Amino acid sequence: MKSSLIRFSLGLVLLLFVARSPAQGTFQNLDFENGTFIPIQTNPFFVEPGPALPGWTAHVGTNLAQYVLHNTLSLSTAGVAIWGPDQPQPGLFHGQYYVVLQSGDDPFGGPTRVGARLTQTGTIPGTAQSIRFYFAFGGITVFFGGQQISLTALGSAPTGTIYGGDISAFAGQTGELRFQGGGYLDFIQFSNEPIPEPSTLGLFAFGALFLGWRWRKARKS
Repeated sequence: MKSSLIRFSLGLVLLLFVARSPAQGTFQNLDFENGTFIPIQTNPFFVEPGPALPGWTAHVGTNLAQYVLHNTLSLSTAGVAIWGPDQPQPGLFHGQYYVVLQSGDDPFGGPTRVGARLTQTGTIPGTAQSIRFYFAFGGITVFFGGQQISLTALGSAPTGTIYGGDISAFAGQTGELRFQGGGYLDFIQFSNEPIPEPSTLGLFAFGALFLGWRWRKARKS
């Protein structure tokens, strides 16, 4: 019963997440599905950053990334990786591809550990109230135009958590969108729905569980 309720609640959250997403302004490839993988020096694990992540710019520490890992992770150095279409398994997040940001030793020879980030400059839709995305296994910080966006956990993703932040003050504006930190990132979307108040999130979770219970009870009768 517990697993059925979880699946039912997750379905409701994902349905609302997708249904409330407006056009994505001038930003592109927010779900990381449009990459082309061109090996660097015939090494299939190192691919050119631009074609692999069209629309995005990858940095490691303060330096522009010279390559992006494909279907592998670094053992100790910081970097950016893209996984897919079938590694480690389909459907882990959304679609066939997702990105991993890794912190670690500076691959450019710096003396300290550094982080990784993805940036893209574009125009936020004029009707957008929030930005939402899937994230797991780490910590992430989001900025627009150099200003940090406060994040709220909105529900469960297929793997990890759906996070959202209020970007209503930036609707219609052009600027740099930045994700930095370490972890697994996918399915970035602008939504015309505001971030709900904590009390609303609690009521939604309770309502989803109640509907699931009624649905299961109806099936038994």
